[in-house]
Amino acid sequence: MTFTHLNTIYREFDIRGKYPEEITDDEVYKIARALTLHFKVKQVAIGHDIRPSAENLKSALTKGFIESGVDVIDLGLCTTPMSYYMCGSTEVDMTVMITASHMPSAYNGLKITVEDARPVTKDILQIIKEIVGTHTFSEESTHGTITTHALQPDWIKRFKARHDLSGANLSVVIDPANMIGILEIDTFKAFAPDLTVHTIFADYDHTCPNHEANPIKHEALDSLCQEVVCKKADLGIAFDGDADRVGFVDETGTPVPSDLIGALIARVILEQYPQAVIITDVRSSNSLVTEVERLGSKIIREKVGHTNIRTRMRSENAVFGIELSGHFFFRESYFSEGGPLPAFLIMELMKKEKKTLSALVAEVRKFHHSGEINSHILKPAEQIYSELQKAFPEMSATRQDGLTLTASDWWCNVRPSANDPVLRLNLEANTREQMEAKKEAVLTIIRSK
Repeated sequence: MTFTHLNTIYREFDIRGKYPEEITDDEVYKIARALTLHFKVKQVAIGHDIRPSAENLKSALTKGFIESGVDVIDLGLCTTPMSYYMCGSTEVDMTVMITASHMPSAYNGLKITVEDARPVTKDILQIIKEIVGTHTFSEESTHGTITTHALQPDWIKRFKARHDLSGANLSVVIDPANMIGILEIDTFKAFAPDLTVHTIFADYDHTCPNHEANPIKHEALDSLCQEVVCKKADLGIAFDGDADRVGFVDETGTPVPSDLIGALIARVILEQYPQAVIITDVRSSNSLVTEVERLGSKIIREKVGHTNIRTRMRSENAVFGIELSGHFFFRESYFSEGGPLPAFLIMELMKKEKKTLSALVAEVRKFHHSGEINSHILKPAEQIYSELQKAFPEMSATRQDGLTLTASDWWCNVRPSANDPVLRLNLEANTREQMEAKKEAVLTIIRSK
């Protein structure tokens, strides 16, 4: 048996689709059976966010595992980083997080980790797809069991043990966008009275009525920017739909790009781990590269995507990884996202250096970056790549992820999105005027017929 829509839900980094038109209870049941068959799973932990289809999918997934003889730990509501923590810090063979991240609530999916929170990569997802589409499953004579486990108390205890804000006298505004990042509010509140916590959009509502739960988009940060200024807070923190991405706003109400936050975090981490390797994606600013090299360490660029970064981090034993979209990965978090960990490292740096976030950012910002710009295209991506290379023949070209063109005073990366039907542009130059001029020239080529 085959399913015509399997190619649409088995994506590069996870399994994701519209419920129930694409991702169904029956299919998720079979995915559980296929995962058991491939990985020889004995114990699995399942968590989920607040999407309306989460309970149905959890029931189907649980049934598939139990009928395969697998013991299931029901984590209930949790964030994606909490599920990674469960996989890395306990004896479970696998965790499955039921979420579709920042996508609308009509969508849902599965983020799967195994063996010390290792991500299930694209090649393995294709094997699972084939097993689901072709295998006939028989029910095991011995069923697995179901137990429940609340992760949040252990999670907060871990942060309290590892971070010190005593005497910091900082205030923060948190925007979880009405999604599962609401769970992290208590993590911040555990540091009172040294940290004063303000919140916006902190009631669960899977429709995200106030804005998209996607902190890479500046319009999604507008309310947070205003609230930081209104409350005279020291910084603002925004989470995406499953709280594995973090956005930052400084005390002036200005969004701070993730690569510059990464440059500041590198100061903290490389003090503890001198000369350790850091991984970033192809879109990140040379400001990050400059700062890491100034600190005496090595930075490696990798293809965009959390599984790509996490896999490369393991192969290099890297201590830290950054994606421009707001993913921050840490060796101490089993080479995965640390939830609010980047926020705590930034606050500890602010406390130590007695500087505002905007002042710290000014120290590392050396170049002018366009941010990520999306374009719906009217011709094939390969044709666009060819036209760009012809338009800028003096620039060196690499094809690690889409097309990257590099000159001495500016560079750009153009790549297709893994999740949306668009071409994404990131461009950086030595001056703002040059950045604006080159951006206009490149976008004209991308958007032409």
